[in-house]
Amino acid sequence: ILGKPSFIVGKDAVEWMKQDPQNTITTIKRLMGRNFQDKEVQEILSEQKLPYKIDRHSRGTENSIAVFLNGKEYTPEEISSKILGKISADVGKALKDTVEYAVITVPAYFNDKQKHATRTAAALAGLKVRRLLPEPTAAAVSFGVDTVKGDDASTVLVFDFGGGTFDLSILTISAGQFIEQGKGGDMWMGGEDIDRMLMDYILKQTAKENEIEDFGKLIEAQDAKVKNRFIGELKARVEHAKIHLTEEENAYIEIIGLLKDEDGDPLNIDIEITRTAFEDLISPIVQSTVKLTQKLLQDVHFTPDLIDKVLLVGGSSKIPAISNALKQLFGEEKVLIHERPMLAISEGAAILCHRLSDVYECPKCSADVAQADKTCPQCGFDLEQYTIDEGVLDIVHSTAHDYYIGLENDKRHLLIEKNTPLPCEVDYVFKLVHTEQQLIHLKFYNIVNEMEESIGDLWLGFDFDEREDDPKTPYQIEINLAIDENNIAEVKAVLKEHPEIALSKTLSRGKTDEQLFQRVERMIDEANKKGYSHYVMMDMTYRTLSIIKDLDKVIQKDTETVDEKQYKQADNKIEKAIRMAAENKTSKPTIYYATAVLDDFGVVLPNKVKSSIRNNVEKLEDMDERGTYEENVKALDDLANVLNNKLGVVNLLMQIQKAGDYCTENNPAKAPKYYQAIKNILDAFKEKDEDKAYDILKGIMPEANQEIRERESRAGKIYKDITA
Repeated sequence: ILGKPSFIVGKDAVEWMKQDPQNTITTIKRLMGRNFQDKEVQEILSEQKLPYKIDRHSRGTENSIAVFLNGKEYTPEEISSKILGKISADVGKALKDTVEYAVITVPAYFNDKQKHATRTAAALAGLKVRRLLPEPTAAAVSFGVDTVKGDDASTVLVFDFGGGTFDLSILTISAGQFIEQGKGGDMWMGGEDIDRMLMDYILKQTAKENEIEDFGKLIEAQDAKVKNRFIGELKARVEHAKIHLTEEENAYIEIIGLLKDEDGDPLNIDIEITRTAFEDLISPIVQSTVKLTQKLLQDVHFTPDLIDKVLLVGGSSKIPAISNALKQLFGEEKVLIHERPMLAISEGAAILCHRLSDVYECPKCSADVAQADKTCPQCGFDLEQYTIDEGVLDIVHSTAHDYYIGLENDKRHLLIEKNTPLPCEVDYVFKLVHTEQQLIHLKFYNIVNEMEESIGDLWLGFDFDEREDDPKTPYQIEINLAIDENNIAEVKAVLKEHPEIALSKTLSRGKTDEQLFQRVERMIDEANKKGYSHYVMMDMTYRTLSIIKDLDKVIQKDTETVDEKQYKQADNKIEKAIRMAAENKTSKPTIYYATAVLDDFGVVLPNKVKSSIRNNVEKLEDMDERGTYEENVKALDDLANVLNNKLGVVNLLMQIQKAGDYCTENNPAKAPKYYQAIKNILDAFKEKDEDKAYDILKGIMPEANQEIRERESRAGKIYKDITA
């Protein structure tokens, strides 16, 4: 929550929620890395499941999200960073030292975008992430270190049912190694949902007992302070009742003296709920957890008998209905509730953090030893065997989801399958869709619970001026997708025919750069639909190449903050490209024309004219890159005026050459006729026979103009897709 001096985090924020729930952020983990258009986010909004405001981020795309405190916009990463910062400060105070590194646990079913958001939150909090550890794996580490010794092996299904998410993971533990076999779960199911079910039950029962038709309307009619306090008290009482029902057969929920009915009389909440009624109420959630558990077993081709232990962690896993359902599936003797279900995950993270530290204390003599040491240099203690017996030697992670890339015509190509061991990387070769293609838009997706989720876009562009060949078939692009042990994806792409044209980046994820990416894509799609001329599309292509270079600099890599200067520059270029195309103003073709004049006919031009052309070309190139629309158009007009008014017969020669170049591409047998005409005209001028020169011009120009009109009247197209 946001008070005047600073953010308030933790227990104080929980108390503040009772008086100001609209400015208190809870369950932010569910919103990390999420998209505004996600079905679950839209359900939160439509059903008003959270009291604070959620919207699309003003500087992001539909793949972004923002929450609001006192009217100010924050990303989930920014809110999460405040929580991490508070934890870091508390730990630093307790240890009397500065906290620099962290192992951060995340739901196993987090996708690439959500894990990236977590790393961003850590960076904003000033923490360096040693490892993003899946929460079920952390719990397994806590369990395995205590129970699986030496070369013993055990296959454990971790059932992590916490407040915000439900996670599953199957791991094999042996000799200090934790090997993830598969993951599953539901990022939108947890103890919060049980609380909400119980709250709805309490309100319905109260409404029934007091013959109230619309209890929600009655609550809204209360004084704002009373309403806020009631919601906070109800949430606290419900959570207490849920915990009470794990050990007792019934629980009471009382809120006395807060609400008033329509007549102004006191309306008290006084409801008893039995464990039987509670279990009936949450039966849909219990059944969902069982179905997801069975699905995970199917995904990794396991049967229940191959699971040695089922380890329950997370506060909601203590509910008897949950453990009883699992006992029916696996057998009573296999199902264990972790001795410290609320601490298991943090314990596992601490154990791994110790394992990843550069230096630690020898368990026998307390001397400092390095992680690479197999025995203690001071006392000779067998550190390696101790780690195998009592600690974590290694964790082998696996991918949580399938990874796809988008192809032409909205097709998808599978790159990496779910449950592939990490780290991993794959190489695939795709083809561009056209020989003249200069832009490549790469789109990557996860499949999560059979739903497609975008995890990022990348653009690669290259200038035809950089190549000497004239391909008869489209270029090939080799794409490398690498996923590290934290499930963070990095993409490398290179043109096979031109290895100097390459990129290497992590994926954009709903931020400002993706907003600009999508605007570029819309700009190109709309231009293709409108059928702009070949030259207009050429100009837009080169403007897009320049925009892409700016887009790569918009987001700062570590903190995900926006470089406002780069953003404004890219934004200006996009708007300018759209306007220039709509008004048929083309810089690049004009620059090409001017350069060709100097290269091909500069010998016959006065030095003053050549200097004017060069100066105006430089000015136009500068305005293309950094000028406003008005400045760009003026620079274009200035160059066009020089070319139109100072070249005389050279313009006619350029038209003939253009016709010859077009024929070289489409009708090679006819091209020599135009080139020979140019030679004959120049020879006539050298011989001072202007009449002959103009006669040749008079005879060839109608045909040359017709050739040019036919070519330039055809619509151009910008290609950006790839195909298998």
